[in-house]
Amino acid sequence: MSGWKEIILLEEKGISVDEFVSGFETPNKLILLEGCLDKWPTLKKLDRDYLVEVCGDNRFAVGPAQMTLTDYFVYSDQAQEERPLYLFDPKFANKRPDYRWIIIGPAGSGSSFHIDPNSTLAWNAVVKGSKKWVLFPPDVVPPGVYLSSNGAEVACPVSITEWFMNFYESTKTWKKKPIECVCKAGEVIFVPNGWWHLVINLEDSIAIRQNFVNRRNL
Repeated sequence: MSGWKEIILLEEKGISVDEFVSGFETPNKLILLEGCLDKWPTLKKLDRDYLVEVCGDNRFAVGPAQMTLTDYFVYSDQAQEERPLYLFDPKFANKRPDYRWIIIGPAGSGSSFHIDPNSTLAWNAVVKGSKKWVLFPPDVVPPGVYLSSNGAEVACPVSITEWFMNFYESTKTWKKKPIECVCKAGEVIFVPNGWWHLVINLEDSIAIRQNFVNRRNL
């Protein structure tokens, strides 16, 4: 796991809230937490069968379109394109503004490099499946990513697959190499604000993400 020195694997019982705030949230450091969801009843229940049963006819945001959850699973089971559509919906449990999302996608789907908006930090909890993360600190712009002169606009014109094919190997020689990890079901990754990240589903996955602003960056 390249660059793993900056991420510490800790059991839930091994870190307190105060230790997390002082050791990771305040200094803006990454952390991958194991065991955080062990006592969360929804972890065992929140699979595709349950979701179809309770909200299969509801429409969710899927890329630029709206699609019922039942139709989305029919699509995702057959998806073979390079960029499978990714269900990324903020309305399932939200009041405005958007801050919490349910994320569902087949293997190969995901998000190309970006920084979370409005200087927010994020929790990403994997409920089913697994996700590969590639992350760069705020002062390192990933290769293949282009910023406007004022930094307000970000363009990543290549797909996730193309990025791995064309740019990934070159980062192995960088002084500041990317940090990589696989977040599995039951694990939670904390993404500090300003960090570049790319995420790809290694298998059919369901996750919950919540963004927030803390005292440090309010």
